[in-house]
Amino acid sequence: MSYNSLLSFGDMIPLKIKCNVNKLFNEIKDFKYAHYNPRKPDIKRYGLSVTSLDGSINGIDLESIKEHNAENNTEYDELSFTKLTDVYYKSEEIQKIVKPFINHLGRSHILFLDRGGYFPPHRDLPVYVEQQNSLRILIPLKGCNPPDLYFMYEDKPLHFEHGRAYFLNTNKAHSLFSFDGSYMLVLNVKANEEVYKIIGDNLRAS
Repeated sequence: MSYNSLLSFGDMIPLKIKCNVNKLFNEIKDFKYAHYNPRKPDIKRYGLSVTSLDGSINGIDLESIKEHNAENNTEYDELSFTKLTDVYYKSEEIQKIVKPFINHLGRSHILFLDRGGYFPPHRDLPVYVEQQNSLRILIPLKGCNPPDLYFMYEDKPLHFEHGRAYFLNTNKAHSLFSFDGSYMLVLNVKANEEVYKIIGDNLRAS
């Protein structure tokens, strides 16, 4: 199976993989979020690292990787951040979500958009490449549907079941705006045959 074959099932694919959201938040309640992309401090976005370069929390993995590479002559990508942090080890619910993808996991974090936090329209892969390097698994946790959050996918707002994992084709244009505080778990996963099979084996029928 290829990435394009996966897309024959849809750009947004609900999976059988789920977590208990209330339990998850209780498990991570002692951790502090850091500003997501601190180069843009006026945008109310915050992150909590599930993976990082060295297992520490809230470092380079929450920056703009593109801008960090340009400023520091580095070549990090979404799959450079593979060391699990204490956030992962403290949460059985995060472990439950991550387990199917554990051998293919890249940069992953809980994203918190405070009221007024947003991502402008963008594509996660803005240029054509012959081989897809990574893909996105999204787990909405709290306040991820209208009117709390508008996750605009091209010209349509998305609607989620909180606590359920979704494959989302983020090569297409999308934007987010939070009106009342929104939390989601974002996994970047290596795009390969084994991962496509994992997704295929966990497809939800409806």
